[in-house]
Amino acid sequence: MDENVKAAVQCAARSLARTEQCRASLERKLLQKEFERDAVQGALDYLEEKHYLDDARYASSWVRTHCAVREYGRLRLLRELVMRGVKKNVAENAIEDYFSTQSEEELCARAYNRFLNQKKDAQKIMKSLVDRGFSYNMIQSIFKEEGERYATE
Repeated sequence: MDENVKAAVQCAARSLARTEQCRASLERKLLQKEFERDAVQGALDYLEEKHYLDDARYASSWVRTHCAVREYGRLRLLRELVMRGVKKNVAENAIEDYFSTQSEEELCARAYNRFLNQKKDAQKIMKSLVDRGFSYNMIQSIFKEEGERYATE
């Protein structure tokens, strides 16, 4: 292994030791540190081969962590992962895995109730839920279900 690649591997490994990262973000960091592009590519290929760098693992971890704090829908999660440089199909798989154990409708309902408790009007709640990445059909369904529930209480 070339000395430039070794140096890039060591720098990348230190960064990965602190937190899980995707290939694209690690590539940006190494290029900012003025490593040559060939050395960066070689280092990242080596780290992927050794399974120290894995975009699928990063995406799954990112989705779980992100959704533990706030309620987000598929659309927002996908958009943010792709913006971070994760390939669309890898991001979709991570999101699908997450929602195989977590109900997106329940997350949407929780977000709806959170916004309702903040005394937001219906239009602002709708906008907030769309911003959170929930589909329009799901939001309308939650408005109908939750509205009926409050009407009977």
